[in-house]
Parts: sequence; structure tokens; C-alpha cells
Amino acid sequence: MIIKDIEKIDIQAELSKIRSSNEREHLSRLSEVYEKIPAIKEIDSSISSLSIEEAKARILKKTVTEDISDKINELSLQKKKLLSANGYDSDYLEPIYSCKLCKDEGFVNGHICSCVKNIRARELYNRSNLNSVFKRENFSTFSLDVYSKEKYEGHQATPYQNASIILKRAINYVKNFDSEHGNILIYGRTGLGKTFISNCIAKELLDNAHSVLYLSANELFEQILSRYIMTKERSSALTTIYEYVYDSELLIIDDLGTEVLSSFVKSQLFEILNKRMINDKATIITTNLDLATLEDRYGERIMSRIAKDYVLYPLYGDDIRYHKTNTP
Repeated sequence: MIIKDIEKIDIQAELSKIRSSNEREHLSRLSEVYEKIPAIKEIDSSISSLSIEEAKARILKKTVTEDISDKINELSLQKKKLLSANGYDSDYLEPIYSCKLCKDEGFVNGHICSCVKNIRARELYNRSNLNSVFKRENFSTFSLDVYSKEKYEGHQATPYQNASIILKRAINYVKNFDSEHGNILIYGRTGLGKTFISNCIAKELLDNAHSVLYLSANELFEQILSRYIMTKERSSALTTIYEYVYDSELLIIDDLGTEVLSSFVKSQLFEILNKRMINDKATIITTNLDLATLEDRYGERIMSRIAKDYVLYPLYGDDIRYHKTNTP
């Protein structure tokens, strides 16, 4: 269960692992460059000595001459020129940080850094069964061959052609997520690959350090919202997940329509869609229901929001799971 999974995540331990990994890489780069360009080792030694001299002067409240700072700057410039001349980036020997904002400390000006959210999201999936699902269901394993190339009643494009278009859209969605992320409704009968496509998107974004929260409709309404809002539970893990519902970069609600419907579900669904839209956070919804049934179930207000703010990915055809099972 997602609540128990997040309780096991030790953020400081994860940050420590990140810092250690980056420090090892930094030391490896130093060793490599010092062997290839000995002059840089001498420059670093000189910069270190001058920096110590400068620090001592500050501690003793002595006037720090501009001469020391000028020497350090001059040596640093020489170092960058040597690196560039030998085919390295000028900042190749700078300290390595996975997060430039907090320098892998987890806090910026006393506030929790946004990277912590990404770490939690990544570790959550590492500890969940979705991690193994993503190994099976991703863009590299997505096969269009399971979709029929025959005309399908009521549609101009064949199921194969339609799925091909949707696959291209999904790939472009990931590529352009930083600048053009939007909302998607993936709908169609059971067994057409809706969850598979959302898994592909989730995996790619998680692999690129984006925060993604993936919940089934039942998990969202029964395990998260109902406990947080109706029973007023305020455990640290539940509060964290509740906040992610609204501020994760991408929220995926899988199998909308399988939850027990109530006025609470309707009001909370609208609240989520509306707040995430206002805050420019992306949402993907998958459902077995067609558009007319969605409107009958959730009402005009919610469907109006979806029609206005969501790109539609309709899937149709025969159940591809049968095709997979019976393909030699």
C-alpha cells in the first residue's frame, strides 16, 4: 500500500547516498585530470593555500588584500583554459550536485527543496510493484502489432493507425513535458492499452527526475482523500501523499469509474482537476468509460472541465490482451 511504502523512505539517507555518489564521481574526475594535466593539480594546490590564507585573515579580522583574491581568480581562469584546451568543459572539476538549488542538502533558505518531492516519488516507485511493471510496460516494449489493421466500425482510422498516432503523441508529450505539459484523458474499452500508455509516460518522466504520483481511482478516493478529509487522519505519510495529489508535476488517475461513486467523489474530483489546472500541474486520467457515460456519471461540470483542458486519447478495437495471449 502506498502509505506504508512512503513511511519507509528515509529522505536524509537518500540524500546522503546522492552526495556520496556525486563526491565519488568528483574525485574520479580529479584523479583523471591530475594524471592527464599535472599543471592543474599544482594550480589547485596553490588555490587551496591561498584560500586558507584568506580564511585565516578573515578569522583574525585582518584586512584581506585584493591581491589574494586576484591571484585566486587568475589561477581559476588558468585552470579553466587548461581544461578547455585539453577537451574538457571548463566546469568539469566543479563540485557535482544533482540539485543545483539545495546542493543536495534538501533545504533552501530553511524550506524543503523541490528535489525532495522527486526523491520521494522515485523511491516510492522503487519500493512498489509499479517498478517491476515499468520494466515490462514502457515505450521500448510497446508493440503496435497487437492492434488490428482492419477497419473498425464507426472509425475512419484502423485501431493500428489510431494507436500509432496516440503513441507518437505520448512520446512527444514526454519530450516536451518541461515546456508544454498538459492534461490527457485516455479512454476506451477494457484491454486496449490505456494503462500501458500511462505507464510508459510515467516511467519516462520519473527517469528524468520529474515528480509523478500514480494512483488508481480507488486508492485516490478511498485510501487518500477519504481518510484525510472525512476521518481527519493526519499521519506524516498520508499528509505527504495528499499534498502530492495537488502539487506533483504529474498526477495519473488510473481506472476512473471503478471507484464507488458518491457526492464526495464528485466534489473531490472536480477540486483536484480545477486546482491542478490553476497551478499548471499536469494530470492524466485513464478510464473504460466513454465520454457520454463519463458525463452521466460525474456531471456536466466535470466533463466541461475535461473537454476544455484535456487532450483526448481514444483507443478502440478488440481486446489486445487476447491477441497477446494467442500470438505464437
